[in-house]
Amino acid sequence: MSDILKSLIEIVGEKGVSNSDEELWYYSRDPGVLEPHRPDFVVAPKTTQEVQKIVLLANREKIPVVPMGNGMALTGLVIPLKGGIVIDMKRMNKILEVNPLARYAVVEGGTSQGVLKAYLQKHHPLLRHSLPDAPAATTIAGNVSLLCLGRLSQQYGFNSDMVTG
Repeated sequence: MSDILKSLIEIVGEKGVSNSDEELWYYSRDPGVLEPHRPDFVVAPKTTQEVQKIVLLANREKIPVVPMGNGMALTGLVIPLKGGIVIDMKRMNKILEVNPLARYAVVEGGTSQGVLKAYLQKHHPLLRHSLPDAPAATTIAGNVSLLCLGRLSQQYGFNSDMVTG
């Protein structure tokens, strides 16, 4: 496992990887009632290329990977059942593009609903973001994976039906 740790540090830097007991304890659970399971490593990439390298390493070494937004799901989706690597998307929280004419946004995997809403209010006040019935800290990617029901979006269907990539 020390070779895996060294490889992960090469990919994201020392500050982006942890296998400390305290962090592994935190990443072994969610706010729900399901039994915790400890990961072997927690990695916080900054770029898509780093995510790709982590996944390639994990695939080559047959290590399970669990992506995590902000860990607020109560469903156990971020609990690593067989150790492995938790990829925490918290450092990938940028809004990359907003096209007001075509009415779409391109965001990184760790971007929260609240960050997007605040950005749109400041830079594109005529665009309305349909928040789901979840805390503003919830990531967009996390809500998409759970169909992200939202009061404002129901006339158009699930928010996840409107995701194109």
